[in-house]
Amino acid sequence: MDEIWALGARYCVRQDAHAFLLLWALFLVLAGISVELHLRGKRFLSAFLLLLAVCTGALGLGTFYACYSSAPYSMGLGAYGSSARHLTAWMCISGDAFGAALTWVIITVSSSAAVRFMHGAVTSGASAAIRASWYAAALISTVAAIAAGGIFLFGLSWCMSERLF
Repeated sequence: MDEIWALGARYCVRQDAHAFLLLWALFLVLAGISVELHLRGKRFLSAFLLLLAVCTGALGLGTFYACYSSAPYSMGLGAYGSSARHLTAWMCISGDAFGAALTWVIITVSSSAAVRFMHGAVTSGASAAIRASWYAAALISTVAAIAAGGIFLFGLSWCMSERLF
């Protein structure tokens, strides 16, 4: 049985390598910027980016675990010790790992931009027109992040739902 699970781990790494590399790069970028902002004394922005880095790592590990748990079934070996509902959830989570990684990049970049625009609008001593444009940019970025997250969650729930096909 150990050989089957080791085969499953190699299967997941080969199948979703590009998604894991994308998430790893995003994690390193977010953590590096967070450290730099922390050293500059911008604690809120640093904490926000550190939270996004932790969530990026959790997404990568969760995707790998889901693929690893459903890999024997995907290879036609049967999934021992897992229910059909868990197997469906794991297959839905790991089915489009690169799409999930790209969606997470969109959410991360949009929410980071929204926080930076809001921070710029609140702390800048610019005119009202310039601050209004900062607020508008923050609103557009927030809407983009919420839309990407909503589309991702809808697709995941659609995959996990019990439908006719």
